[in-house]
Amino acid sequence: MTDVIKTAELKAAGVPGYVIDLKCRPGGPWQRILPGVLLLSPAPPTRAQRVRAALAYAGEGAVVTGVDALRAHGLTPLPHPHPKIHLLSPPATRRANPDQVILERTTRPPEVVLRDGLPVAEPTRAALDAARHDPNPLRQHHMLATAVSTGLCTVAGLTAELNAGSKRGSATPRSTLKLLAALLR
Repeated sequence: MTDVIKTAELKAAGVPGYVIDLKCRPGGPWQRILPGVLLLSPAPPTRAQRVRAALAYAGEGAVVTGVDALRAHGLTPLPHPHPKIHLLSPPATRRANPDQVILERTTRPPEVVLRDGLPVAEPTRAALDAARHDPNPLRQHHMLATAVSTGLCTVAGLTAELNAGSKRGSATPRSTLKLLAALLR
C-alpha cells in the first residue's frame, strides 16, 4: 500500500468510513491532505507526497507541470517551487482548486513523460508553464535560461510552444526568449 491514497480506494478495499474518520482525527495516524485524499502518516507531507496527492485529487488525465516537472526532468538549480503543485488536466475535468493546487484545464495536453511513475509534462511545456505562473521576471528569465543552457529545451522549441499556447503571462517569457535567441546567434 502507498502512503498517499484516495478515500474511495480504501473504502473499495473494505475499510469502513468511520475507521477512516477515526484515524484522521487530530493526533491520529492518518491525515486528510486534499479532499478525498489521505496521507497514511501523521508526519507533514513531503513535496513528493503532495505531488502524488494532487494527482490523485485531480484524477485521470492530470499531468504535473511547472517547476515540479522540471525537477523531475533533472533540471537544477531552480528556485524553490511555487507553494502550490501545478497540474494540467483535461478540459472536461471539473474540480475546485484547493489552496495547495493549481489545476489548469487545457485543450492542448502536453506530451507526457513518466518520471518515478508520475506523469509529467515534457520539458518545453513545463518550463513555459513554470515561467508563466511565476510573478518574478528574474526567476522567469532564470528558469528559461537554465532550461536552454542545460540542453533540456531549445529557444526554437520554447518559442513555438509559447506561440501555440495561452498568451496569458507570456510577455516576460517572450522577451526572455528573444534575448536568448539574440545571445545564441
